Amino acid sequence: MRLFSNAVVRTFAPQAASSAPDSNTPASIASDPIGSNAEAAPETAPDSDPSPTSDPSRPAPDAILVDGETIVAVGTRAELLDIAAAQSSTTAALASAGGVGATTVIPGLEIDEIDCGGQVILPGFVDGHIHSIMYADSLTDLDLSQTKSLAEAVAAIRERADSLPVGTWVVGSGWDLNKWEDPSYPDRTLLDEIVPDHPVAMWSLDLHTLWANAHALEIAGIDEATPDPSGGSFVRDDDGQLTGLVREDATDLVARFIPEPSREEQVKRLATTQELFLSQGLTGIHDFDGIAATLGWNDLHEAGRQDMRVTLFLRSPEVPWAIETGWHTGDGDDWLQCGGLKLFSDGALGSHTSHMSSPFPETDGETENFGIAQMTEDELFEQAHIATEAGISVAIHAIGDQANHHVLEVFDRLRDITRAAEEKYDRPLRHRVEHAQFIQPSDVARFAELGVLASMQPRHCISDLHLLHLIDESAQLAAYAWPDLLEAGAHVVFGSDGPVEPANPFAAIYAAMTRANISGEASTTFQPHRRLSAVEAVRLHTQGPAFAAGLEARRGYLAPGMDADFILVDTDPCAAEGLSSDALTTEAATQPTDSNGSHKPADGLLGYDSEEALFAHAEAIRDTRVVLTVVGGEIKYRA
Repeated sequence: MRLFSNAVVRTFAPQAASSAPDSNTPASIASDPIGSNAEAAPETAPDSDPSPTSDPSRPAPDAILVDGETIVAVGTRAELLDIAAAQSSTTAALASAGGVGATTVIPGLEIDEIDCGGQVILPGFVDGHIHSIMYADSLTDLDLSQTKSLAEAVAAIRERADSLPVGTWVVGSGWDLNKWEDPSYPDRTLLDEIVPDHPVAMWSLDLHTLWANAHALEIAGIDEATPDPSGGSFVRDDDGQLTGLVREDATDLVARFIPEPSREEQVKRLATTQELFLSQGLTGIHDFDGIAATLGWNDLHEAGRQDMRVTLFLRSPEVPWAIETGWHTGDGDDWLQCGGLKLFSDGALGSHTSHMSSPFPETDGETENFGIAQMTEDELFEQAHIATEAGISVAIHAIGDQANHHVLEVFDRLRDITRAAEEKYDRPLRHRVEHAQFIQPSDVARFAELGVLASMQPRHCISDLHLLHLIDESAQLAAYAWPDLLEAGAHVVFGSDGPVEPANPFAAIYAAMTRANISGEASTTFQPHRRLSAVEAVRLHTQGPAFAAGLEARRGYLAPGMDADFILVDTDPCAAEGLSSDALTTEAATQPTDSNGSHKPADGLLGYDSEEALFAHAEAIRDTRVVLTVVGGEIKYRA
């Protein structure tokens, strides 16, 4: 056994003591961040009654007892030593236990004690939407995210090209014209002049637009006569000439010619990325990189090098293979799990391709731009129907409000098919909307009504602050509306969408709490009435992904019988100077509504005495240091 002691343990365990979490109730409204229970895990299966007893009269827990990959008990060190003795087969241990309140490690009791130095234990964080292969590549490819102008970006590309043999692809990502001093679209002219001997492919920050030079387009066989594919486009100037900008599904026609690293190199990159994720407090991820991620994680798994839990998602072209090989959502083992199918309804805000009900403001005389519908509603339904009947849940990318409306219509049409598949395969198929950034007010409640999860990324809100002028205010859309969805009874899942955003979940909690830029300028706050408490944001990084994966009886909080996935950190997200104690036991994140369901004016302080107190705590959480990451009872990362 292993005892993690001398800690502040935040269990986030459900308040209901007698039963497992109700699958029809959002986990976020039924848990206590403090929690207290020193009972040992039952001998029956963990899902028989995994919930701890929350008794305010008992001392706050300061230790966790682990046996193998499972939590045996959570409570005080003295209580857990007695439990360890009672469960030990060593009679000498029982004789020397000293009864309840033993304060020393018992001779003869094989227990490894880790002193946590008074720091804070939290449930392991899971990123509900990330791209591990793209993330791994981004750590190696050229990073343009810090460039402040087109000239800077071109200079960086030139420098990288000079370091490579002639003819080698120059690949990178991260450029964002919306942040450049001169926010005009790049084109291939400068690249053709400065890097003529290399094919160049540079992804925008949102990964929905590719900036290519003539050499890259030539290799891909693309010229002025090439038609735009469905769901994408080749941007042309007034004379019909290709500018080198390629949008949405059209990017596939270029990207398929970019050489991929060898399988060995990709696994090496993935292992390095895994170390980064563990160091940031992630014990698991929901991975949306399709077959590339499936192969990479399988290789790590078979080599005994997989140190975090992964739920894998498919891309549309992989569905026939998945059906043929018997892929069903929820299959797999404790470390690699089959997830669902990822589909795309629209593009991204930064690329002006998110599908909106109101047009983007255009200044160059173009036809009104409502974004791009990458698939029609009927096309989405057809693909979703095929997957669901085969026992594969569906996750649909939707950022614009019109895209979200269409996706909800798809899931409404899919209800009977989903129920039949759940009965046939004897498992829940929890469909999801990925991003759900802009929602028509009348559609907010439909997420709960349809049982559709909202998979959202708090960092998108603060990274998009400079883009929000693109949204028609008169539409009164629910923007990055995490509390609105929770209040409506919907399940919300938090993640990063890395590498679009950094994977660090503590920066995401900061974003949810402040809705202000990452540097902490309160004046940049967007809609403070939609801020979310730190307690709630932690839940949506822990219980949220567990529920989405159908693992809420095993993961997402700390209690006897649960998987021993937790982290030790130097900052307590549940307590701070200037924070009301009620914030731990009430839903400070959700604001009251009037009779029409609209949000009443609110101060957005989340139970803090002042804006300064809120930001002080949020910034401390943002800068949290992870000391230990434990997955399956084993220390997988130590600072």
